[in-house]
Amino acid sequence: MLRLGLTGGIGAGKSTVAETLTELGAVVIDADRIAREVVEPGTDGLAAVVEAFGEDVLDDDGALDRPALGQIVFADDAKRQQLNGILHPRIGARTAEMVAEAPDDAVVVHDVPLLVENGMGAAFALVVVVDAPVDVRVARLRDNRGMSVEDARARIAAQADDEARRAAADVWLENAGAAGALREQVERLWHERLVPFAQNVEHGEATPAPTDVVAPADDRDVVARRLAARLAVVGGEHVRRVEHVGPGAIPGLPAPDVVDLLVEAVRPGDELAEAFLSAGFPRTGPGRHGSADPARPARVLVLDGKSRREAKRVKAIVEARDRARQDPDRVAADPAAVRAEVALP
Repeated sequence: MLRLGLTGGIGAGKSTVAETLTELGAVVIDADRIAREVVEPGTDGLAAVVEAFGEDVLDDDGALDRPALGQIVFADDAKRQQLNGILHPRIGARTAEMVAEAPDDAVVVHDVPLLVENGMGAAFALVVVVDAPVDVRVARLRDNRGMSVEDARARIAAQADDEARRAAADVWLENAGAAGALREQVERLWHERLVPFAQNVEHGEATPAPTDVVAPADDRDVVARRLAARLAVVGGEHVRRVEHVGPGAIPGLPAPDVVDLLVEAVRPGDELAEAFLSAGFPRTGPGRHGSADPARPARVLVLDGKSRREAKRVKAIVEARDRARQDPDRVAADPAAVRAEVALP
């Protein structure tokens, strides 16, 4: 199973992406829809909200009056946290049920409007962000939802900005034109990346790491941070730290386009390997993993931090990286020697 997160600012076109992925065969889980379901009339979620905030949060039909509830919680951090304490466990439980019901080989898409704002990207094997210029989004919100220009701009300003979304995005879909153009992008993504990615996860296969030396990409460190965060999240208490190492971790150093990551683990073994596979990193050998993503090769070395010998290896790998980072003149003068010194063993 491949689980990915889908997000985008209001008016960007996320609904079109979700609809297209559904048509292509993905299992789409809509976070907003679940949030509404858990407080429908007759649910224990609604009963808990009423118990916490009173009968005034109900409308004349006994359903949740969202504007009334909003007036109570959004100006009070403690009450907002109280509401989240009611909703989030129920949303999480229902989401888990829907994931469990999906086929083992499914591409499961979590449609989460506030994925970036809530720092949820590391929970998914891939994050897809759909975006459009602000003026285009404002026009859509005015024409399609009847918003005033001022209201539309205020809502856009209250959400994550492009810089934050780009940092979270493994895939960036630009939706400045017609819906058909966006659908074509989604179809290419599905056939060229998502389906092969899901198949690689299902079969435990990693994408081969390239060997050609290329100029360093501007986003090399950002990509590495995303992958490292995923390993740390799925590894949980088994992972002590994840470090970006290897030639790609040295600023300005030409290197193969592969992300090398060093995991210092507390309890490496099959349980950790299964967790890494679920995040898109199948095992390729003892203590080694690769990336199942056909568009993002990676190599992962897992060392046992409780072993004195392996702890020394962790220290040596990190120190070699740090020495190279501190000597940009040598990086420029003798890149081949630096690559050899910091290469992942």
